Amino acid sequence: MRDTPIDFRKIFKTVPGLYLILDTDLNIIAVNDAYAAATMTKRDEIVTRYIFDVFPDNPTDEHADGVKNLKHSLEIVIKTKKPHTMAVQRYDIKRPDGTFELRYWMPINTPVINAHNQIDCIIHRAEDITDFVQFKKHHQEVADEAKELQEKVDEMEIEIFKRTKEIQKLNDELEIKIEERTKELRENERKLSLQNKQLLNQNKELEQFTYIASHDLQEPLRSLISFSHLLSSEYNNTLDEDGQKYIEFISSSSRRMQELVKGLLEYARIGKSPELQNINGPNLINEVLMDISAQIAEKKAIITFGEIPVFLGYPLEFRLLMQNLLSNALKFVPNGVKPQIEIRAEENEEEYLFSIKDNGIGIDPKFYDKIFTLYRRLHKRNEFDGIGIGLSHCKKIVALHGGNIWVESTLGKGSTFYFTILKQEKK
Repeated sequence: MRDTPIDFRKIFKTVPGLYLILDTDLNIIAVNDAYAAATMTKRDEIVTRYIFDVFPDNPTDEHADGVKNLKHSLEIVIKTKKPHTMAVQRYDIKRPDGTFELRYWMPINTPVINAHNQIDCIIHRAEDITDFVQFKKHHQEVADEAKELQEKVDEMEIEIFKRTKEIQKLNDELEIKIEERTKELRENERKLSLQNKQLLNQNKELEQFTYIASHDLQEPLRSLISFSHLLSSEYNNTLDEDGQKYIEFISSSSRRMQELVKGLLEYARIGKSPELQNINGPNLINEVLMDISAQIAEKKAIITFGEIPVFLGYPLEFRLLMQNLLSNALKFVPNGVKPQIEIRAEENEEEYLFSIKDNGIGIDPKFYDKIFTLYRRLHKRNEFDGIGIGLSHCKKIVALHGGNIWVESTLGKGSTFYFTILKQEKK
């Protein structure tokens, strides 16, 4: 006889079948390990959430009906208080990177009835039959091809005896072409595999470098923040108003820099798994202007901006985007000319259109595309400083937001950089 009770929760989590438990509002209240693994989800990220927020239809499949069918089955269960077995369903699963993976399932939904004949919860059990369906489909395709081939053979049967030598010659030529094509495909596959391995190694090295760099930069930043705080607390009474403002500026800039350093690793992984956040456009632009206030004062620049929206995006990346574009607008001006920069934004049906207009040196139209290439410089180092990476980062950040970036310019009169930000919904 057992001295300890059976841990049914542990059994549920580790049972090999795919199980999900819902309340009558169709919110997830439990999921076992096998189900989470099969759907590429994490228990603590989906429990308490509405099932169709976690598992939406594939937006790239115009015929997707997984949500509709599953919802219908669950409604039947709630109404009849009886199990409902669904037909084989195509219900694609969202990967962590936001793309969808083709999946086929055999689901059954079973109510758990209490002593008062009420539903306590619904057990959703599914079996992943993707491999079987794809095998069956492939088998059918092979059968169709065989049938079509047989029909052609039947049609040509009369001619076979008259053209044996010609057919044999064609077959020999076909075999040679197939062999050549097979060798070509294998060589291409080998090259692609090698390139993938090299890319993976480079990504690992980049991530390792970024981590080390971000870690090592933390200590001097902490020291700067600590000493600025110490200076403010011990010498605040002896400093005039300007001195106090300078200390506050150092402290706030250091804190913002610390946030940038902390986000360095995420920036290096742009496009992998960032999290959308609400971006207050006016506040962010004001923060960027404060960050580059020394450049603005040095150039005696005039920067204006109209109504800027609040939207969903990636704050760290968007900050870097604006900082790069504004820094370029301040940098690339003729000697003796005070920069005049206008920031504008307008809301369209599916996206936001931003523009940054300057009165700088302008860009030759033949370089419109090349300026967004990594490390591409149009000027000598003794004319303008920089390493030619800012606009390539801008292009990557805009692409992360589902938009495009381009420039319109007139040599000697200035440039206007345009970029779009796709409207998105937080999931």
